[in-house]
Amino acid sequence: MRAPKKNPFNKSRKRSKFKITNWSEYNNILRNRGRIDFMIAENLSDCWYEDNVSNRRRGGQRKYSDKAIFMCLQIRYLFGLKLRQTQGFIDWIFMVSGLPLTCADYTTLSKRGRKLNVEHLLKKQGREFDYVCIDSTGIQTYTGNEWLENKHGKRYIRRIWKKLHIITDGDGLIIGNSTTDHNKDDRHELKYLINDINTRELVGDTGYDGENIYQILRTKGIKPTIRPPNSVAPKQVFTERQKAVVYQKNKGYHAWRVKNNYGRRELVENTFFRFKTVFGSKFLSRDDDNMKNEMTIKCQLLNKMFEVGRPIPIRVA
Repeated sequence: MRAPKKNPFNKSRKRSKFKITNWSEYNNILRNRGRIDFMIAENLSDCWYEDNVSNRRRGGQRKYSDKAIFMCLQIRYLFGLKLRQTQGFIDWIFMVSGLPLTCADYTTLSKRGRKLNVEHLLKKQGREFDYVCIDSTGIQTYTGNEWLENKHGKRYIRRIWKKLHIITDGDGLIIGNSTTDHNKDDRHELKYLINDINTRELVGDTGYDGENIYQILRTKGIKPTIRPPNSVAPKQVFTERQKAVVYQKNKGYHAWRVKNNYGRRELVENTFFRFKTVFGSKFLSRDDDNMKNEMTIKCQLLNKMFEVGRPIPIRVA
């Protein structure tokens, strides 16, 4: 049986309007986001090249340090450059600034970026959160097969895409992410994302609904606030999830939303809006490992922008 359609939001919610109180300051912050000096260290000359004396290994020696590769990739993803253009752009910056440095070759950026360790960029070790929000979105991958298939009369195959899963804190900062295939279930990634995060409550949509999810969260001491499905209420109520289904069926979705303060989940939706507005909805990389690191670096850049300054809105209507 098809699930019943949920009722629309009430009129007062539709007319909600917000005003930014620090617009002059926030306007200057938006201008400063176009600068690249916030991601380049002051002691750039000291950490740009690899110290091969102390880190000697078999075979060819590395010329550039991991920090240098990471900074180059940051600039690439911030401005949406190709690898060759990234090399030319950074070489030009060093030339006009008078620094005796050179950028790594574009093939080096691709190979080293695949093995770059960036998992620590988003983790907040030792911090406890009141609540976190989780969700996923689609990111398109690079492929040129559609035009050739249509040209030769083959059936059109939709563009391949991947899923970006993120967890945000109460301020909208990304504290965890992962990249999977488009057919990966959201619930499968929850256990991995929540593993190193210390929080009291998790807010998610119906994509994370399930008895096993409730059990996983409760064993970690996390309160699950997950939108229950619009299904028929069970005759016998035993579990916490079944109680949520019965409550929504009897009282309605809006009553359940107000009771659990479900509007907090809009933080993660707003984070996806900011992410795609700044970086777009497509990958620049083609290799799977490069794609994963690309999403992590972009999430870290978005956090940097948000930490530099953010708007302070108040509700006016």
